[in-house]
Parts: sequence; structure tokens; C-alpha cells
Amino acid sequence: MSTQLIMNAIIAEANAKEAKAIANLQNYMNNPVGIGEHPDIVAECSKLIKDIAEAKELRETVHSIVNASNQANQANKTQQQAPVMPKLKKK
Repeated sequence: MSTQLIMNAIIAEANAKEAKAIANLQNYMNNPVGIGEHPDIVAECSKLIKDIAEAKELRETVHSIVNASNQANQANKTQQQAPVMPKLKKK
């Protein structure tokens, strides 16, 4: 499996987690009376905010890993393409 596909799947999962948490958080904020099964709305909202933060951190971490990998690959390509100078014999 391609590394790019794996990273894209992780980002998609983080995006979905964030979208779900935002939708639920907006529902709690706009309709706090209509949420009967969650008596502790503050705790539930805190959990949702943590889910949003975690999703953002996950995306940032994946981007950081991909960028570092791309830079390392570019450095390797540049190093491989550099001409090798012959060593001069000392007299």
C-alpha cells in the first residue's frame, strides 16, 4: 500500500472526526434543552472540543511527517545527482 494512500486515509479520518465533533458541539450549543440523554452538557462539550483539537493535531503531525519525508527524499535525490569529484593524488 502506498504511503501517500495511508497518510490520506489518516487525514480523512481526522477530518471526519472533527466534522462529527463540530456538528455535535453546535447542536449542544444551539439546543441544550433538547439533549436529554446527556445531563452533563459541559463535560460532553469538553470532550467534543478535545476531539476537535486531537483531529487538528493529528492532521498537523501527518503534514509534518510528510514534509520531513519529502525534504529527506529531495536531499537524497540532490546528493545522488551531485557529480563525484575525483580525488587528487598528493605529491
